[in-house]
Amino acid sequence: MPPVSIIIPAFNSQDYIAETLRSILDQSYQDFELLIVDDGSTDRTAEVIGTFEDPRIRYIHQANSGRPSIPRNRAIREARGDVIFIFDSDDLMLPDKLQHTVDAFDAAPSAGMVFTGFACIDEGGHVIDPDFLAPYETLHQLHKTQVRDGAWLIESRTALQGLARSNYVGTSGVAIRRQVFDAVGGFDEEVRNADDAIMWQAVASQFDLVFLPAIYHQYRVRSGSISLRNIEDRAPGIIKAITKMKRFHQHDATALDVLDGKIARYYHDMGYSYFSQLQLREAREAFRSARRLRPSNDSLFYIALSYLPAPAIRWLKKIKPQNRY
Repeated sequence: MPPVSIIIPAFNSQDYIAETLRSILDQSYQDFELLIVDDGSTDRTAEVIGTFEDPRIRYIHQANSGRPSIPRNRAIREARGDVIFIFDSDDLMLPDKLQHTVDAFDAAPSAGMVFTGFACIDEGGHVIDPDFLAPYETLHQLHKTQVRDGAWLIESRTALQGLARSNYVGTSGVAIRRQVFDAVGGFDEEVRNADDAIMWQAVASQFDLVFLPAIYHQYRVRSGSISLRNIEDRAPGIIKAITKMKRFHQHDATALDVLDGKIARYYHDMGYSYFSQLQLREAREAFRSARRLRPSNDSLFYIALSYLPAPAIRWLKKIKPQNRY
């Protein structure tokens, strides 16, 4: 039975998945299985995968679910390995990632999850950010203990407090022991985004983490990604996810306050977006939700403005273009 399983949810991945698979198959650590769960692709994804004649590749097709958590959970249930690597179908695995991650688990028996540094590339494969986590002060300020060369243990409580402030974990940088899923369950299938951030906090609520700062994968930034959608489209799902995260911090008032502050900011940003489009009723509701968590004069200002007729707001913008509204 392979000790390592690599799971990849795929949907319409024909343009990138061949390069992704080659980056995995070329790893120095070769004792693994590779599970690809195709979430109802309508392009040539299955055909491209079929060109790889490697017995370690297992391809599963299912009807489209519309969210990555469902094929991920399917792959986790099917996986045979003791360590499960999470990877996306358009990212690239850099040399020695598997070996160094397995070594980190061996050096840190208490760790339930290992995560690594990563770079960002564009759709053409050009590096646009050589070290995405470099500016993440929350991560760098967390207390860590070196467990081997290039591997640092972050104790459960410390990691969880940090994750309340900042999601410093990249999905394709993650490997999780199978026993962890037995303890915390699978990825949350009720949310459309941030299911990964919920999972990292679920893990950190019970297990230590190990951080490998070296760059071990390249995350592909694509124009159609969820993170690039309008804030009013993204915010409700993110707010739902952050609300779910609060259950991991019930005995930490500071973390709960941080999470409430994030929710308030998303409501405020959503309100401003609606206001700029003169969707005034929606804007007013969003600003009121923000004020319930974080009373502010700024939100109150926009609530008052939202009662003006749209022509009046257009006129105000015209005569005072430098103003915030």
